Amino acid sequence: MRTLARRPFTAPLRAILFVGPAIILLVGVLNVDTAAGAIVALLAVVLLVVITFFSGVLLRAGERGVSFSLVPFWGRRLRWENLARVDVEEVRPFEDFGGWGIKGSQRRHGILLSAGETRTVRFTTTDGRRYLLGLGDETEAAVRALQQAAPVGTGVIFAG
Repeated sequence: MRTLARRPFTAPLRAILFVGPAIILLVGVLNVDTAAGAIVALLAVVLLVVITFFSGVLLRAGERGVSFSLVPFWGRRLRWENLARVDVEEVRPFEDFGGWGIKGSQRRHGILLSAGETRTVRFTTTDGRRYLLGLGDETEAAVRALQQAAPVGTGVIFAG
């Protein structure tokens, strides 16, 4: 699979992810009195830094289908034959889904994967499920790249 788009978390979202756990780790490190405890604390700090600075929305496509994820938390693969439509949709993350991240909504009937963006690529499956991937300014280019990556004769409708 080839990476078509990657959108890292916004600075405010990174701060939210980092500050709380960092305070808890700092308190824990100050109370460590064994070598094993220090190693565990160090590993936790490294993991926190990796999650904070390498997390984001990722879109990939290949011969068999498309893959999208909120790295490193959640991901989904869809085969081309299970996709009915790929298009662009503007969302209001807080009003429609209750915030950023991995959010579901009965009102909008879909799952949102967003790092703080309102412009999304909407994947509609043949059974009516919807996945919205927040890519911001890269949204239209991502739809065009998906259209080029899709094998001929898939039956997927692309609009962007």
